[in-house]
Amino acid sequence: MNEVVTRIDQITGTGLLFLQNMTVLIITIVIGLIIGLFGLKLVRVWAAFVGFLLGAAAGGGIARTAELPEMASVGVMLGGALLMAVLACIFYKAGIFFYMIFQVTGLCVLITKMSTLPVLGISLALGLITAVVTMKVFDPLVIIVTSVSGGFLMGSAAVSMVGLDENILAVIVAPVVLIILCMCVQFIMRSRQVGRKQEEKADAKKLQISRETEVEKARMLLDDDDLEESEDVFDYDDDDDPEDELEEPAGSDPETDLEEDEDFQIIE
Repeated sequence: MNEVVTRIDQITGTGLLFLQNMTVLIITIVIGLIIGLFGLKLVRVWAAFVGFLLGAAAGGGIARTAELPEMASVGVMLGGALLMAVLACIFYKAGIFFYMIFQVTGLCVLITKMSTLPVLGISLALGLITAVVTMKVFDPLVIIVTSVSGGFLMGSAAVSMVGLDENILAVIVAPVVLIILCMCVQFIMRSRQVGRKQEEKADAKKLQISRETEVEKARMLLDDDDLEESEDVFDYDDDDDPEDELEEPAGSDPETDLEEDEDFQIIE
């Protein structure tokens, strides 16, 4: 009887361990999928997450230094975490700077499966360099790093789920394929987003030009009306012809007048 109970406990324990492992793998795949496909779109989320961790660590350090009670320490840690999460979400580029350091460092450790001091130092240096370059070339590097991270997590978890951990080809090919797929999807989404922004700018420009054209037409109409009013003010009467004033009076003969004038008589 005792043997039966022991056997049942072993089977139950193995089943629970299997379910726990499967749950962890499924959660890992989901997280990798979100990071790999929506890395650029969710930059504020990643920044807030890193800010939360940094704030919690800073709050814990302050609480330990001040030797606060347990509940007070928890409050300080939670307050610092929430404050840093909000600040990192607002100033998301600063949060992404630290996110890149953590992400690249963690990827290097996971890929090499080594946590020695030289590996950690090299990984941290690569993460710092990547973070600095990301501030200059933001979108492409965020896409590349999140695609690599998400694809690697999904591929590794999927390989473990189907029991191909010992197959070197599957361990290499599955993450690489998923990394390339995630990268293509993110770059396509980014190009579409850029295209939509350009279309919106073009439509706004067309609308501005159309408004300027309407204003110009209205101004020209007003100028034409003013010109017509000016012509009406300075219009002459057709009957008042200045040439009429130059006509000689009727009955006047220039030769007769000349003969009658003594000064102009011809001496015979």
